[in-house]
Amino acid sequence: MTSRRRSRSLPALLLIPLVLAAGCASGPSGPAAAPVPPPASLTPMDPPPIGDTPRLSQVADRTLPIESYLLSREDYRQYHAAEAVLVTRCVRGFGLDYTRPTGGGAPSRTQTTHRYDPVELADVSVNGYHSPDPSDGKKPADGPTLSPDVNTVLGSGLGTDGKPAPGTASSFRGKELPPGGCISAAQQELIAHGGTGGDADVAVGINFEGFERSRSDPRVKAVFQDWSRCMAERGHSYATPGDALKDPRWGANTRPSAEEIATATADVRCKERTNVVGVWFTVETAYENELIRLRLPELTAAKAGNDAMLATARAVTAGHS
Repeated sequence: MTSRRRSRSLPALLLIPLVLAAGCASGPSGPAAAPVPPPASLTPMDPPPIGDTPRLSQVADRTLPIESYLLSREDYRQYHAAEAVLVTRCVRGFGLDYTRPTGGGAPSRTQTTHRYDPVELADVSVNGYHSPDPSDGKKPADGPTLSPDVNTVLGSGLGTDGKPAPGTASSFRGKELPPGGCISAAQQELIAHGGTGGDADVAVGINFEGFERSRSDPRVKAVFQDWSRCMAERGHSYATPGDALKDPRWGANTRPSAEEIATATADVRCKERTNVVGVWFTVETAYENELIRLRLPELTAAKAGNDAMLATARAVTAGHS
C-alpha cells in the first residue's frame, strides 16, 4: 500500500490545474504551464522590504497577492458548468444520448491551505507528516464507461499546433465533426473572446518563483535556523522544516509512527515559537508584490482575458437555465 505522506519539494497547492483539457471522459489533460526554472537559474533579486511581521501559526484564511491573477475555485466551477452545457449540446447534435458531468478540474483547496505544512497540532498529533486528506495522492475514480460512438464525437482535443491528433475522426455518420471533437469545440467557444482556458503562465510562474525566492531569503533562512535550534532542544536534528517533512523514514509506513508524530508535533510547536509561518508568509508576499510590479502589463492582460472567458461562460449557463 502506498504511503500518503506529505512528500513534496513544493506545496501541492502551487500546482493549479488547467481548465483547458484536451482529453475526454478520463478527465483534464491539457497543456502544462511553462516549466518554472530551478532556484539556481533565477535572476538575482535584492530582498524586498517587508515592514512589520505578524505572528502567525497558519495562513489558510489569508491570500497571496498572485491569487488576484489566478483562477479561483468559483471560476473553475463556472467554466466547467458552461463547458458541460456546450459539450452536451454538441454531442446530442450528433444523435447521441449524453450528458457531460460538470465537476472536475477545480482545486479543492486554496493556495495557502497547506503551503507551510504542517502547522496544526490537532493534525500532526494524529497524522504526523502523513496527509490528513484520505484522497491525497490517489488516482481520481474513473467516470462511467462511454460508448465508442460518444468517445468519437467527444474527440481528443487539439494539439499544441492547433490541429487534431493524427487518426482523430473528422466525421460521424456522415456529419462533419468539429476539429478535435465536441470538447475542443466547447473550449474554443469559451475562449473565443479572451483567456486560454487556464491560469496564465506568467501568474503560475510568479506563484512558484515567489515561493522559491522566499526559501532562499536571508530572513527566512534566519528563522529556519531559530526553528532548527528549537528542534535540536527537543532531540531532532534538521536544518529546515522541509528536511523534517521529507525525512525518508516517514514514507516507510502507511500510518505514522510514534516517532513521526513526536517529530511533527515538535515541528509545529517550534514553528509557533519562532514565528516561521509569519516570517515566511510575509517575505513571500513581498517577493510576489515585487514580481507582480515587474510583470504587471502581462498579468493585467492575462486577467482581462480570463475575465472575458468567464463572462462567456456565465452567458452560456444563463442561456441554458
